[in-house]
Amino acid sequence: MAQKLLSVLGAVVATAGLQLLVLRLISQEQSSFLVIAGSGLAFLVPWPVAILVLRQGYRAAMAALFASGLLLGAAGSWPLAVAYLVQFGLGSVIVPHLLMKGWNWGAAVLTGTGLSVGGGIFALSAFSLQQGQSPLAFADSWARTEVDRAILALNSANLPADVAQQTERMIQDLGNKLVELYPAMSILTVAGMLLVMVLFLNRKAGQLLPSQSPFHAWKVAEHIVWILIVSGAAVLFLNGAWQRLAMNVVVVVLAIYFLQGLAILSYFLNVKGVPPVFRVLGYFLVVASFPLRVLATGVGIFDLWIDFRKPRNHKD
Repeated sequence: MAQKLLSVLGAVVATAGLQLLVLRLISQEQSSFLVIAGSGLAFLVPWPVAILVLRQGYRAAMAALFASGLLLGAAGSWPLAVAYLVQFGLGSVIVPHLLMKGWNWGAAVLTGTGLSVGGGIFALSAFSLQQGQSPLAFADSWARTEVDRAILALNSANLPADVAQQTERMIQDLGNKLVELYPAMSILTVAGMLLVMVLFLNRKAGQLLPSQSPFHAWKVAEHIVWILIVSGAAVLFLNGAWQRLAMNVVVVVLAIYFLQGLAILSYFLNVKGVPPVFRVLGYFLVVASFPLRVLATGVGIFDLWIDFRKPRNHKD
């Protein structure tokens, strides 16, 4: 009992400390490096509670989850506590709990993402209505504020005047698109965070989880391609709110196919016996390079018809 209590306290302190540190870093408008560092560190916030689920069980993790929220509310603000619970907390408990029950990692991440995003929409709607604004207008205003903060951080990066002016103009144009696509960006951020958490759990506590199918064997459900086709057509032929909705759907579905493209890359790297160091380099190049991202996404889509991972007999 004492060991469980210590584990819960340790998870609470680590979680609250990470969350407050992230908040402090991303609030530092005078340094873009600190903002980037804080954004990267945010991916670690769910890990302490997730490990607790595997080692001490679901109930202990729920206790740590709500205790972390209370501590963040007392040390920071209650909106911060709610933001932690819906953005990091729900997924940090739900995903490892489902993995322990034998769920496939893809289904667990999808469920965790859906519940986290649903909780976020509920909390955002409640807060915006309390402020006398519509949820959509409030969310647009928040997204625009975040884009403006990014531009402010760029201006403080001491870039040459001509480079800074060109980059600011580019970010302004990109910012207008990001404001329209922030629902998709929010979904993908939560999903990416949970995927990284699953990778961490498999590396550090894989012996506590049921065996999973390897990443290189993962495939997207075939019917997803129809969602891509219909939403793509809607982007071309619709206007206004429906076009914006379709654009967000397209971005999310393309990200899913990009993940399948990475799975296909993983398959070939595995077949060729490429060393881990070069595998990591290969993944980094694909993620960092826009042309390679497009190529990987295309491979993920056309895998439905070509099946790149199907064994083939090669004639001499």
